[in-house]
Amino acid sequence: MVYCGKASQGCQNCRTRRIKCDKKKPECSQCIRVGKVCPGYRDQLSLMFRDESSKVIQKAHAQWGSSGSPTEAGQASSSALPQSAGSDSSSSTAPPTPHSLIPATVHRKVDLNLEQRGMQFYIDRYMINHPDCPKTPEELVRYTAGSGPFQNVMIAVGLAGLSNLQGDKSLNMLARTQYVTALKQMGRLLATGRDDPTTLPDQLRGIITLAMFEVVQGKGPKSTVGSANLHINGALAVLRSVLPMRDAPNGGARGVLQLMFAMFIPCQTTSAALPPTFFDAIEICRHLLHGTPEICSVDLALVTAQFLQISAVVEHTALFDQRPNTVDLIQQLLALETKFFDLEVRLHEAYPYTKEKGVYPPAAVFHGRWHAYDSVWGARMWNHYRWARILVNQTLLEFTTLYPVSSHRCISPAQRARCYSTIRRMAEDILISTPAIWHHPLLDNETARKMEVIGPGGAGAVGLPSLLWQLSVAGCAPGVPPDCWNWAHDVLEVVWKDMGMRNAWVLAEVMEKHRSALEKETINRLLKVEDEE
Repeated sequence: MVYCGKASQGCQNCRTRRIKCDKKKPECSQCIRVGKVCPGYRDQLSLMFRDESSKVIQKAHAQWGSSGSPTEAGQASSSALPQSAGSDSSSSTAPPTPHSLIPATVHRKVDLNLEQRGMQFYIDRYMINHPDCPKTPEELVRYTAGSGPFQNVMIAVGLAGLSNLQGDKSLNMLARTQYVTALKQMGRLLATGRDDPTTLPDQLRGIITLAMFEVVQGKGPKSTVGSANLHINGALAVLRSVLPMRDAPNGGARGVLQLMFAMFIPCQTTSAALPPTFFDAIEICRHLLHGTPEICSVDLALVTAQFLQISAVVEHTALFDQRPNTVDLIQQLLALETKFFDLEVRLHEAYPYTKEKGVYPPAAVFHGRWHAYDSVWGARMWNHYRWARILVNQTLLEFTTLYPVSSHRCISPAQRARCYSTIRRMAEDILISTPAIWHHPLLDNETARKMEVIGPGGAGAVGLPSLLWQLSVAGCAPGVPPDCWNWAHDVLEVVWKDMGMRNAWVLAEVMEKHRSALEKETINRLLKVEDEE
C-alpha cells in the first residue's frame, strides 16, 4: 500500500465539497446547515488500511504513458496471487524499472488487497467489539503494528475465518501459506530474540495467535486442541524464561497462569498428561503471588490439574465395581469437590462480581442476567473454576451409574442431589458470564459498554476459544434445563457465522450428537420398560 497523504476523517459530503468537517455526531454541522443527510465518518480501520494503490497507478500511467487500465492489468495478474502472497516478507526485490513499474505495482495492489481483507476481518471480528479489546485508535495501532510474524499470523487468522464463511478453498490455501510463513518467521524471531526483551510481546502475541489459527482452522475437537496446545506450550516456555518480569504486575504471574489454564482443555479432551513445565510454572507463580488474594488462582490451577490426572487414570484404566481402586478414585473425587467448595469463597474475595438483571435480547443475555466483574481476568478465572467443577461432579455422577455398589459406600443420596444442583448452578453461571468475555452482535454499543470490564489492553478474542468449550460443557452437563443447551448451542452457531471460527461449528455438532444420544437412550429405556410390562 502506498501512502498518498494524510486521510481526512470528515464525512463523505464534506470531503466531496472539500470543506472542513467538524465531525460532530450523529451528523456534522455542515450537512445540517445545507439540509443534507450526513453519511457518517470513516472508522479508524478504514483509515489505517485504505488502498491508495490505484491513485499511484493512474499517476504512473500519466508519467510513462502506459496503455491499459489498472483494472485490466490487475485481472491479468491475479493468477500470481497464491505464490506472491505467501512469500516471506523478509525477502527483498530490486527496485522496478519504468517498464516494469505498472505490472509490479498491480501485483502488489492485488496482494495487499487480500492481505488487507485478512487483516481487516481479523481486527473487525477478533479484536474490536470484544470486552478485552483496544479502547482507542492509538491502542489499536500499537497492538497491530507488531513484527512481521505477528502481522502475518493475524492476516492468516483473518483469511482463514473469511475462507470458512465463504467456502473459498483458494482463500483457505492462501491463509495456510500465510500461516506457514508466519511460523517460519516466528522460529527465527525466537532464535534471535532470546536475549532481547523488547521482542517478548511480539513473541507471545505471535505464538498465541498461531494457536488461534488452529482453532479457527480446526477440523475436529481433538486435532484442533492438540495443535493449539503445541503453540501454548511454546508460549509458556518463552514466558518462563523471563520470569520474574520487573515491569509487570505480580512479576508476570498472570500471563503464565493464563497459558496454564489454556492447557487444561486440550489435556482434558485428549486425556494427555500435563507437561513437567506446567508444575514448574505452578511453583513460580506460587512464589510470585505469595501473600496476595490472587494466590487462589494458583490453587485453582493445581486442583484442576489434579482432577485432570484422575480423569486420565479413569480413561486409561479398566475399573470394576466393588474394587479398592474404584472406591479410592471416588474418594479422591469427593476430596477435590471439597477443595473446589472452599475455593469458591476465596475466589469471591479475589475476584468479586455482582449479579445484574435487565431487559436485553434473549439470544445475547441468558435470561436477562449478567455478571459485573472487576476485570476480564476475574471473569475468566471464574469460568475456568465453573468448568472444572462441572466436570468433577459429572464424573461423580457417572461413577454412581457405572459402579453403583462402590459409589453407594461413598456417595449418599444427599451428595448425589448436591452434584446435580452444583452442576446446574455452575452451568447457568457460565452462560450468564458470557457477556463479560464475548459480546453478542445483537448487543448495541451502549449495552455492550455497560457490560464491559477492564482488560489488560487489547487481547481481543483471546479468551473466546476457552469460553466455547465451557459453553459446550455447560450445555451438555447432566441435569441442566433444555434452555441451557439451546442458548449455548445458539452462541456457538453465532460465533461460527460471525467469526468463521470452525471450532465453534465443530463444538455445535458435538452438542447435537450428545443430545441425539440422550434422546436415543431415553427411547431405548422407554421401550425396555414397555417390554418388561
